[in-house]
Amino acid sequence: MKFIRFLLVLALIMPTAAFAAEKNEFALKRGVNLSHWLSQRGERPREQLHTYVTEFDIIMLKNAGFDHVRIPIDEIEFWDDEGRSREDAWATLEKALTWARRADLRAVVDLHVIRSHHFNAENDGGTNSLFEDPAEQEKFVELWREISDRIGHHSVDWVAYEFMNEAVGDDPEDWNKLIRQVYTFAREKEPNRTFVIGSFQWQSISMLEKLWVPENDPNIIISFHTYAPFAVTHYRASWTPLRAYEGPINYPGLPYPEDLDMSKYTPAQQEMLEGNQKHFDFYAALEELKPAVEFARKTGLPIYCGEWGCYLAVPREMRLDYYRDWTNAFEALDIPWTIWDYKGGFRIVNDDTQEIDHELIDILLDR
Repeated sequence: MKFIRFLLVLALIMPTAAFAAEKNEFALKRGVNLSHWLSQRGERPREQLHTYVTEFDIIMLKNAGFDHVRIPIDEIEFWDDEGRSREDAWATLEKALTWARRADLRAVVDLHVIRSHHFNAENDGGTNSLFEDPAEQEKFVELWREISDRIGHHSVDWVAYEFMNEAVGDDPEDWNKLIRQVYTFAREKEPNRTFVIGSFQWQSISMLEKLWVPENDPNIIISFHTYAPFAVTHYRASWTPLRAYEGPINYPGLPYPEDLDMSKYTPAQQEMLEGNQKHFDFYAALEELKPAVEFARKTGLPIYCGEWGCYLAVPREMRLDYYRDWTNAFEALDIPWTIWDYKGGFRIVNDDTQEIDHELIDILLDR
């Protein structure tokens, strides 16, 4: 712990320290999030770590035309309550990275949820302590020490690390300080690994301008997430306040009926509905993405959308229209992306067969 404390102090007094990194060959274009496997497993039995995603799935994604996968991992899946490693999870992650390399798919290992921070704590009644507790920040760096020890033998051309998913809090500087801490440690340990750094408040595009990024480091990718228009992409999603609305939805255009009766909603729900009643289409997607392109130009670093997608509750034709507009917008602006998700509530496989939804994939991969 003394060594970690030294690194944390060093990170604060030398926030723009430069490292002599060489540019690796890690690059992204079109990928898939392997969610609800090593992260957010829910009620599925732990034994399904070995069966939920297999090498066959990885080969199927490669054959469909994707070039990478993002692999979310959770602290509770890899470490028990006493901090002891859960070897079954580490073995599964090792197999996943081996399968990906064999299939010529690059991989982003994303520390998705930790005990002291959950991106949806605000909506599920939980609390986060990461940014208030120095001990939790030291522990966060220690988690990355073991991740690096475990998978650092994989080629820097094929595996990247994403420090944390969707940081949420009161002050973006809290996140910036933590990035400096883990970055300083990780870059000393792995001089040429690609690190993916996401913006604050759910990796919002609007928060990119407040994000600290290292200087003179060629192996950094800046990440944002977008689920605009939220009224559509999270229609009837039980984990969001939008679940209060159960009427019809529309895309493109205004998501809710113009004559929507607001009287049956609480004032807070009315405010939410009115705030999401905005016209959306391909051109609105381009406007949404403009700040990301501008940030990439300003920093000289590649920008990447690590999550986007549309919940299955949306009528299929509207859902396909959404994917068509966003795929075209990403393509027009040359922004790489990873779809959310493979087999979850936003899935790109068919419900019954669990095979690739070819109509959707043809839209995503512009075929």
